[in-house]
Amino acid sequence: MPGWVDNLNGPIGLMVGAGKGVIRSMHCYGHYHAEVIPVDIAINALICIGWEIGTQKERSPEIPVYNLTTGDDRNTTWKQVLDNGKATIRKYPFEGPLWYPDGNIRHNKYLHALAVFFYHIVPAYLIDFLMLIFGQKRFMVRIQNRISTGLEVLQYFTTREWWFDTHNFNALPSKLNAVDKETFPMDLTIIEDEPYIESCMIGGKLYCLKEKMENLPKARLQNNILFVLDRLVSLFFYLFIISLVASYFEPARVLLSYGGPIVRHLPFVGKAVFGQQ
Repeated sequence: MPGWVDNLNGPIGLMVGAGKGVIRSMHCYGHYHAEVIPVDIAINALICIGWEIGTQKERSPEIPVYNLTTGDDRNTTWKQVLDNGKATIRKYPFEGPLWYPDGNIRHNKYLHALAVFFYHIVPAYLIDFLMLIFGQKRFMVRIQNRISTGLEVLQYFTTREWWFDTHNFNALPSKLNAVDKETFPMDLTIIEDEPYIESCMIGGKLYCLKEKMENLPKARLQNNILFVLDRLVSLFFYLFIISLVASYFEPARVLLSYGGPIVRHLPFVGKAVFGQQ
């Protein structure tokens, strides 16, 4: 089954968390190549390695090493994975997201920590506070703690880059006959990034979250509503920050005053700029 997955470990969990609007920031170097391959190829390689070792008449005194990595065959970066994931989630959004899925990767760990505070921690405590007021079970802080633990593990790999010798792995197909080559494909160069990521996202939606494709129109409507809310909240947040700057720094207030009627009617900013004149 294309896209089949039975757990949310690894990149799938990251994609689902981001698609649900829970994960909004990740410490990652987007230009580093993403060491991600389909599990089918990994399993095929393991089977063929066992066959090759088991049929050898003479064992080598050295332990053979097969690095099942992309090596130079695929140079997909983490940024490309993220961009493909965003494109897929717009086509096949998850049901009941907590917020609009528009997270980003940040290579600066301090900016990432700041984003985590505002986009992860503050909303989690706010949601749990609302749950407490309405007498409901609190869950968001607990989920965020689990997400933080998972991200810490994954970010070790997204902030580092390795290159392994894949000679033994690449040599495996040449030792198979035509039938076995078709039965156990291991060619990484034929993988297309967009269909692969799309298949992963749909697999997480169907097999992990147990969501139905028939509910896509409803999910898309929810996604569109959250998009508008996300942009409005972001707009008011930045206007509030600008108003704080204008309130305490005279040069900023003078500069903004040149905006005239436009600035005067902006929420927060208008009062901060013209209310003190």
